[in-house]
Amino acid sequence: MPAKRGQLSSNVFIYLFAIIVIALILIFGYNYISKTKENLVKTDLILLKNKLASDIGAISSDYGSSKKVSYSVPESAELCLFDLDKKDEILNNLPANFNPLVKDSIQGDVKKNTFVLSNSIFESYYINNIEINEPYFECFKPIAGKVSFTIEGIGNQALILTNP
Repeated sequence: MPAKRGQLSSNVFIYLFAIIVIALILIFGYNYISKTKENLVKTDLILLKNKLASDIGAISSDYGSSKKVSYSVPESAELCLFDLDKKDEILNNLPANFNPLVKDSIQGDVKKNTFVLSNSIFESYYINNIEINEPYFECFKPIAGKVSFTIEGIGNQALILTNP
């Protein structure tokens, strides 16, 4: 039995409606996943700050003790630590192409010594009692999403040492 005219046009509307519903589901799903990823990165950064501050605070007063630490950092980012007591030496040792926001922060005496940097992330914190040997700053790139180094207690400060 041949289809009537009205039946053919109603099928077109059903297909159009289905395409619109599928497109909306894909758009909202993508947005939800993107926001979830952003929230995970923010959570990782907060955990990094708290854990790093806690580890440095605990070890800094325990002279001679050391601890190898590992922190989660977003894959594309790097963690940079600065010994602000050596500001002039840091500015002399920084590469010319180093992040200008970090340079401005150090030149402007902004009390921030910990930076998480990438193309899409710029977080800065102040963590008390950090000491770093020459060149008085250290940047760590993540390997498998983690940065690792050693913290050594030297009385009232924590010395940051790179792992061999």
